Amino acid sequence: MQADLCKAFVSEVLKFRKALNLTSISDADIFNTRFIMPSLALSSWVPDQGRLLDVGSGMGVPGIPLLIAKQGLTGVLVERRKKRAEFLRHIIRTLGLTAEVYDADINALPSLHVDICVARAVADEARLLDMCGRHVAPGAIAVLPVPRSHRSVQADGWTMLGEHSVCLDDSEENIQCVRCYQHR
Repeated sequence: MQADLCKAFVSEVLKFRKALNLTSISDADIFNTRFIMPSLALSSWVPDQGRLLDVGSGMGVPGIPLLIAKQGLTGVLVERRKKRAEFLRHIIRTLGLTAEVYDADINALPSLHVDICVARAVADEARLLDMCGRHVAPGAIAVLPVPRSHRSVQADGWTMLGEHSVCLDDSEENIQCVRCYQHR
């Protein structure tokens, strides 16, 4: 079932990719390698239950693949572009997932009371952790893919739990670094 839902998600993204400017990728295999596998690689550190916040959800990565993998999660997808937020609502309905979608800037929303924070393409961990801080429940975690070259950060209210490298295929070039933080 998980594989079927991921396949349906990829199909919908590729169908709407040009109209909504979601991705330049038109090949399902490349999309899986570039977006689905890295998203699912985060699932090892994501609990099976709770409210999962995907900041800047865009086309739904990493949030949608994580909601597919962990059906006990409730998604909270934040995407400020209205057309992409509508696309996310379409995906939630089509796949039968449990999630709320907000078409707003994360900084403009009242507390979302989430347990897990994720995002894709994290360039500034400290800034992202700061944005998430007002939306998390006590003890919440942040699971962030980061470039291997980035040094770990200190962020108010957050403690780094660890850093993990995940090999996404058989090559040494395709390694993703994942950092886990817990909110105090």
